Amino acid sequence: MKRKLLVPGALLFACAGAHADSTVTLSGFVDLNIEHLISSGPASVTRMTSGGLNNSRFNLSGVEDLGGGNKAVFTIEPTFSADNGVQAAQFRQSFVGLKSASFGEVTLGRQFTPSYWIAGYADPSWAAAYSMVNNMEFFYASYRVDNAIQYKTPTLYGFTGRVMYAFGLEDTTRAGRFLSVSVDYRNGPLFLGAVSELQYTRNIYQATQIPSSRDNYFSAAYRIGGFEPTVLFHTYNGYYAYPPYVAFSSSGWDAQIGARWNIDGRNRVYGSVVHRHDDNNKSITSATGFVVGYLYGMSKRTDLYATYAHIQNKNTVPIAYPVTWSSNPSPGQNPSGFQLGIRHAF
Repeated sequence: MKRKLLVPGALLFACAGAHADSTVTLSGFVDLNIEHLISSGPASVTRMTSGGLNNSRFNLSGVEDLGGGNKAVFTIEPTFSADNGVQAAQFRQSFVGLKSASFGEVTLGRQFTPSYWIAGYADPSWAAAYSMVNNMEFFYASYRVDNAIQYKTPTLYGFTGRVMYAFGLEDTTRAGRFLSVSVDYRNGPLFLGAVSELQYTRNIYQATQIPSSRDNYFSAAYRIGGFEPTVLFHTYNGYYAYPPYVAFSSSGWDAQIGARWNIDGRNRVYGSVVHRHDDNNKSITSATGFVVGYLYGMSKRTDLYATYAHIQNKNTVPIAYPVTWSSNPSPGQNPSGFQLGIRHAF
């Protein structure tokens, strides 16, 4: 639910001197749950956590009508831990750009990668904390990058393209540079998407080395009334480092099949199964994980939810897949987790 904060139309002027309409809206989520993690880290734990379905966050966004079908846009998204009130050091998003109905959209700053719109749509949990897509297929990687410029094409015959380039650490090397190209197709209940991403990452143990990685995602979804099955296939090859968590070189593939079902507008369920096949089975391993969730809508803005997830690793390796990004399993563990929570949107 978005609230308009400012509508100062007559106070702002377009370059040509005509009046320009501008709006700024505030929205966001507060999401808290009681969580029980089994065999995740040195011991099982029961705790309160923030962000079971969504990050607790503010979303401040604005649009200014520049005339002629052109608009200026911006978004900033500070996040916080609702259980203790601590604000995160980095915003979820922070970008500004221009939109045109005829020429598309250009945005600059910290923003979602094209893979968010392709793989994220095929994730039945919508990137929740227990998402098997996030925790097994992306595996600590973020859907967002810094210092990025992105171009989104106008939609033509159901097709939309995106191209993103991130300048990385801006230290004269390729460290952190990122290139992504995607296309998706929407026609009524059908969604299809494909994206390829190349990233350069500084080796966290040998700083002079900046190896690369390549990820390809292919997704599909088809809506039948309130029921929407989804599939996702991903290939990966190269060096991956997410300080201070993990670093490894590997290659392989993984696949997800799942569905979300809006039963009657108030009761909703989803499920997702991911199988990951790693070619090396040294730092990480082949594994299978699943998540199931239930949401009860108390109103348009408030949901109660329950979520359960489990991951079964094939081999004992140094890096085990987590059921949630906020807890790191020990080598050889097959973690499980259960959440009972409430999410309020404003």
